[in-house]
Amino acid sequence: MWMIIGIFFLMLLIGVPVAFGVGISSMLYLALNGKDLVILTQRIFAGGDSFTLMAIPLFIFAGEIMNACGVTKRIVGFANELVGFIPGGLAHVNILASMLFAGVSGSTSADVASIGGMLIGSMDEAGFDRDYATAVTAASATIGSIIPPSILMVLYSSITGISVGKLFMAGVIPGILVGVSQMIYAFIKAKKNPAKYDGDVKVKFDFKRMVKSFINALPALVMPLIIIGGILSGVFTATEAGAIAGAYGLIIGIFVYKEFTFEGAIKTVLSAARTSGMTMLIVASTTAFGYCLAIEKFPEQVSALLTGISTNPNILMLLMIIAMCIIGMFMDTTSAAIIMVPIFYPIAAAAGIDGIHFGMVMVLTFILGGITPPVGVTLYIATAVAKIKFTNLLKEMWPFILLFIAVMFAVAYCPAICLTIPNMLA
Repeated sequence: MWMIIGIFFLMLLIGVPVAFGVGISSMLYLALNGKDLVILTQRIFAGGDSFTLMAIPLFIFAGEIMNACGVTKRIVGFANELVGFIPGGLAHVNILASMLFAGVSGSTSADVASIGGMLIGSMDEAGFDRDYATAVTAASATIGSIIPPSILMVLYSSITGISVGKLFMAGVIPGILVGVSQMIYAFIKAKKNPAKYDGDVKVKFDFKRMVKSFINALPALVMPLIIIGGILSGVFTATEAGAIAGAYGLIIGIFVYKEFTFEGAIKTVLSAARTSGMTMLIVASTTAFGYCLAIEKFPEQVSALLTGISTNPNILMLLMIIAMCIIGMFMDTTSAAIIMVPIFYPIAAAAGIDGIHFGMVMVLTFILGGITPPVGVTLYIATAVAKIKFTNLLKEMWPFILLFIAVMFAVAYCPAICLTIPNMLA
């Protein structure tokens, strides 16, 4: 098993796509152990055949629709009227827009692509350092997978059986903490070096204009309330919420904003299909890999290794965070979550760590992997959108990474941060 895991990481290092690397590793394991290779096909099919996981392509589709029908620019417009006058101007707009858009997309990649495509150029034209503008975009995009809805939380729920509604609510305060910490940093940077980090274009606060922009963005801002309210009240499941979100997006695009054209619909469907296809292929193939790990009792081996070091829940939490951070640096968040949740969740449960609390820690840890090299998928998307060098982005990213780590450890060792709202709704 260790040899197969080594082969898997070797394929990652030479650039083999994760889904194929996982699939090939699983096939080698089954072949070397004399097992029928039809098992691989069966496990891959079973991995994608899940009612809960249907929420993922549905939420992706809903996010694509909302972006295509002009929701992003209205959210950005509202954010601009709300915080654009503060020192740091468009940096705050970028962060707040990501916080608001998080309630629509549920995805870090969708956030950085949509918000980044609109605001990086605007910040550059306004006099901001382009590398810094890209770093703000990449860092704030992490909120897309924390504030509900969250595709990562849907994955965690499908594996552990924990209520996705409670997981969604657990992400509210951590998501706000990430956003507020970034805005404080942007404010300090703007004060210290206005020439590079404040820009020369400022809006003046106007209450009437702010109210108008709020009303304009209201249909989009209501969407998260419909999703979360419906799930928590038991009116519909997370999967049905994804379908309702997509239908709601169509209604807004066609009848309210009237910007959703037939050509736009074709592009939206194709884009959603590509993103969903990549995500679900990874989900399905890593299920087969997880099956191989289970045969070898790999989770039990990891558990014995960690508990052999310490049985203290705080130390176990630290060890698991370190392990997940290392894995997250080499794998995309979806793959890391599917492989590591079955391994670490039982360890956390045995140590008496609340499942919702641990889920939030895992989500934050895997998101951190998305903004750290060498894989850092979010960083690569941001550099592609901004057309800057990867090394230039990293220079501006480190403070944001440290802020994210601070929030992650705060959540890990102060469970009330993520459990207060779910416990209130229990």
